[in-house]
Amino acid sequence: AKKEEAQMTQENSHFEPQTVAPLGEINITTGVLEAIAAKAVSEVEGVYQLHKSFQTEVGGFFGMNPDRVGARVRRDDSEIAIDVKIDLKYGYSVPEVAMKVQQKVKEQIFFMTDLVVQEVNVHVASIQTEASQAVDYLHLDETDGE
Repeated sequence: AKKEEAQMTQENSHFEPQTVAPLGEINITTGVLEAIAAKAVSEVEGVYQLHKSFQTEVGGFFGMNPDRVGARVRRDDSEIAIDVKIDLKYGYSVPEVAMKVQQKVKEQIFFMTDLVVQEVNVHVASIQTEASQAVDYLHLDETDGE
């Protein structure tokens, strides 16, 4: 048991389920947990989208780890915490949507991995209104060059 604890401490990017599988070891990476959390958040009513930073957008364009968008997993000893950054749709209650996000993320990760998440921190980055959702194009007036 001490060997397994040392291995978990050394490799911060892997988590093991609470039960031991009779056929062998099961390792789950943080990227898997982040992908599950991101998908769970996208299914909550009132969430416009996971917030994407410029760095994430550019990284995704160049093929750099597109799964790590809007959700981050942190581990302190045996506790798992997840931070999600979202854009909220206008007209929805921030506390209500945030609580639904927390519940959905915890449920989905437990259902899919058998891991218990101690906390889900929701960071509301912006409120998206109908006007801000529309794409604005820059139109230049055509001139004769005079």
